[in-house]
Amino acid sequence: MGNPSFVQNGLQAPFSATEAVSSVSKFGDNSWRLDIPTAGRRPDQCVINWAVELDDGTLLTDISHRAILESAKAFLWSLRTRTLDGRKRCSASTMFSKSRILFVIIRWLLSNGVRRLKEIEPHHIDALVLYLRARGAAFKKREARPTIHNRTLTTYLTAVKDMYRYRKFLDDHLTFDPFPTETTYEAAGITREDRDSIPFIPDEIAVHILQDAIKWVEIYSATIFQARSIASNIYIRSYSNSKERKALSKAIRHSKLPAVPGCGKYSMRDICRLERQLYSACFIVIAGLVGMRVSEVLSLQLGCVERHKLGDTSQSQAYIRAMLFKTSANATGTMQTWIAPEPVVAAVAVLEQLSGNLRQAAQCRELFLVKYRVDSPPIGITTNRITVWMDDFIEVSAPPLHEGRRWDFSTHQFRKTFARFIARQDRAQLLGLAEHFKHASVAMTAKGYIGSDFDLLALVDAERRAETAVALDAMLSNGALGGKLGDRIRSGNFAFRGRAGDQIRRDYLDFVLRETDLTVHSCEYGWCVFQTETSRCDGDVAPNPVNRSPSVCLSCSNFVVEERHRAYWTARRERNVALAEGAPRLTQAVLTDVIAQCDTVLASLNRSAEGLDNG
Repeated sequence: MGNPSFVQNGLQAPFSATEAVSSVSKFGDNSWRLDIPTAGRRPDQCVINWAVELDDGTLLTDISHRAILESAKAFLWSLRTRTLDGRKRCSASTMFSKSRILFVIIRWLLSNGVRRLKEIEPHHIDALVLYLRARGAAFKKREARPTIHNRTLTTYLTAVKDMYRYRKFLDDHLTFDPFPTETTYEAAGITREDRDSIPFIPDEIAVHILQDAIKWVEIYSATIFQARSIASNIYIRSYSNSKERKALSKAIRHSKLPAVPGCGKYSMRDICRLERQLYSACFIVIAGLVGMRVSEVLSLQLGCVERHKLGDTSQSQAYIRAMLFKTSANATGTMQTWIAPEPVVAAVAVLEQLSGNLRQAAQCRELFLVKYRVDSPPIGITTNRITVWMDDFIEVSAPPLHEGRRWDFSTHQFRKTFARFIARQDRAQLLGLAEHFKHASVAMTAKGYIGSDFDLLALVDAERRAETAVALDAMLSNGALGGKLGDRIRSGNFAFRGRAGDQIRRDYLDFVLRETDLTVHSCEYGWCVFQTETSRCDGDVAPNPVNRSPSVCLSCSNFVVEERHRAYWTARRERNVALAEGAPRLTQAVLTDVIAQCDTVLASLNRSAEGLDNG
């Protein structure tokens, strides 16, 4: 094969066929074995095989396709080795992902008579977009799911755009801007409002799943290990031996094992399935309560939990150590530390016991291991595999429906949900998270143990701003408000209400979020639009969680109640009315004051609602 070239400073500079693309592969090879150490990847997800079969039965590596093969290799390697202003070079794992996209585009180009990137014309772009949408629809139809998502289309259009963006590095490139008046997001039909691709899990579903996963870790795991121990003493030769199956069934009956959700007769198949469920539960607990990425969770090894004293106190804090891959400057990842709550510590202990025999067989320290056959060696659990197992776990867990439909889970949603949960809490907790994920904490990390997951910290901040935007939008558009600040907002937010005020409200919210550091803090009984000078809880940069209470907030000029909080105040009133019946006189006096506070809030909401109806 020849030397494809890129152009720099007006001079042709060829990529050499002997240039190393990894520790074992060269540019001229028809198979690039990439150095991707990220946990959770299958071996085939680290190889770019250029011998792609085309629609006419030929291979991309055939001599007849030599020109576009060279162009494709040069383009992909430019993404890895050349830098555009404002963009980072893509990683080896990103290059692999882009190769999948590139193969689809090249296959279509060749089937439509385009043999060089320079031959692409505007009408080809329009036809390619239609093809991609139709191709996605056909693929999804087999799974009885909606057509291709606009975000998926964006990845393809970005690759097409890059064929033009990287033109100064390439001899063969797209000669015109395929989307001159819009971004690739806009060309794919994505607006600014829905650009964020990964949703958070709705509260009631997230709570259900996490509680169920913790129950598997803390309760059901003991039963599963007991069943496995019984089976291991019986099954010596083969899982299919009928005599041993009967022996296992008899031993299980005598042991009187407690029930585990979704378990039948504790056959060997049942036990293997329960172990997979337990792996899934451990993953959900760790991802949901620590906010780690799937690759970081799957990289956990034996002894990854550490405990360190909290300053000069007698108490200690648990930390979990794992490899950070995505934002690491080190190609092999960087060891990082996260604070681990006790359910996470329990999940790691379960993983250590669950993978013990497999670690011994594989002579490794990884905690997420699987053995697909009796005679096969244990290997690391991949991201795809844990996703499939997680779906099985969720089916057994049966979380509540969301808007009448089952929620479509993904592994990364737990990280997003964790960030949103933290962002919705008091600012004091957010600052604590910053210490956890970014800076050394005086109390928690007195010995210098820190976390540096900057990406998650940014995600938390984005979620906090989103929560602030939601709260402000509700306040400005709502005429039914209570609380001292709520009364003031209601009296002056006429211009922001209704359809006529939609644009005015959006412009104002954009200004507030862009130009100020205003934050709104949520709790179950109202909103706090925090201002230090008027804070009754003596908060410094946020409400003081020690002094904050419904009674204190009601007397504060920062406090707002809206219709969504009515249920809390109604329940609080009913609870205290019940307590007041037959209570001592002094207790009754206190409860009467609390009831009066609830009456004030509810009356304010009622008057506001009546005013809106009359208006």
